[in-house]
Amino acid sequence: MNLALRRLTGRHGTYSERTIHDLLTRTRTPRSRTTLALEAVFDCSIADLGFVPTVRHHQHAAEDDPMKRRTFTFLATAPIAAVATAGMAPPRPASGPYRIGVADVERLEQLHDQTMDDDDQAGGTEATERRCAALAEEALDMQQQGSASARIRSRLYALAASMTDSAMWAAIDGHRTGAAQAHLHRAVTLASLSGDQAVLIRVWGHAAALYRQMGRFTDSTAAAEAARAVPLCRTDPLYAALARARLSLHQAHTGSRTDVLRSLDQARKDLSRADAAERRPRWTQFFDIAEIELLALQAHTEMGRWQEAEAHAHHALAFLRPSMARNRALITAYLADAQLHQGETRLAVATAQSVPAAVAHGRIEHLLNNFTARLLATDPASSHTQEWTAYRKDVLSA
Repeated sequence: MNLALRRLTGRHGTYSERTIHDLLTRTRTPRSRTTLALEAVFDCSIADLGFVPTVRHHQHAAEDDPMKRRTFTFLATAPIAAVATAGMAPPRPASGPYRIGVADVERLEQLHDQTMDDDDQAGGTEATERRCAALAEEALDMQQQGSASARIRSRLYALAASMTDSAMWAAIDGHRTGAAQAHLHRAVTLASLSGDQAVLIRVWGHAAALYRQMGRFTDSTAAAEAARAVPLCRTDPLYAALARARLSLHQAHTGSRTDVLRSLDQARKDLSRADAAERRPRWTQFFDIAEIELLALQAHTEMGRWQEAEAHAHHALAFLRPSMARNRALITAYLADAQLHQGETRLAVATAQSVPAAVAHGRIEHLLNNFTARLLATDPASSHTQEWTAYRKDVLSA
């Protein structure tokens, strides 16, 4: 069903054993996308599978040629499905909500963790954005269809908010501003419903990044300040360090160099006090001294302080974990730009060529485009410029 939905809509399904159990024991009228998947897999209508179609679907189905349906498929596979599920779980009543448990939430959390691993490697692709949005939708569907304790409901809202935020971040990384704004509005609402302070910090932090990308620097600083004002930042030094380090990037536009340096210095001190053994959400694992150095690199780039930017780029690369392939490429692109601004054309071109073509999209593509424009403007006739333009055409654009 998951693969069928991907072929039909371009969006991978999120069906699981829980879904199939519900289809066998509880669901009478599947949702439209579930109907698509079922009919593609069994090659017959959902009515032939024993479900009650919606009026609209029923009218559409009545126009189809019944000879096109292979109605024996369900008859052949139904006994197999019954045997496969026998003894696994007691049947639920045909009506009434089912009980959502910790295992349901943890399953979605694991799927979300996989999307964050993908982002660490490849960055904010449209596929990652769609996947995160679909997972958020599934979490919200569970809220509507099942019963749960207040704690489980809070976790589901927090999970939906975090997944929507991940979709927003993927859109930001890919410079898809319109999609990012839509995700932002939903993420803020869901984070507020959850009451989860860590999720609020994450959402406001990414909102600041979106506003900065849009050139709304006052709004970006305000969003960064909102993240820093969440009470959790006063009790957990790691969140305080994260909020402070991100604030420095926005201060590079609206504040002074002194403010930027003060925020970065405080972020390093806060991080040194954070207990690494304390249990925190999976999404916080990206934040370490390498991330602070990356934010310092970006802040100094915004201020046009190229020597300091280059120094922070080397520091970030030295501290960066091997698994953070996307960040390594991002830092390298910033480093090439800093070297070019200092007149080191040969070195800058060599650095830019070390960015893997597989991740040269989104923010990295934007940085390399700016690099190309500056290279052509400052040294158009040099052999290094010709080498870069040929490389960009043959390798990065291939």
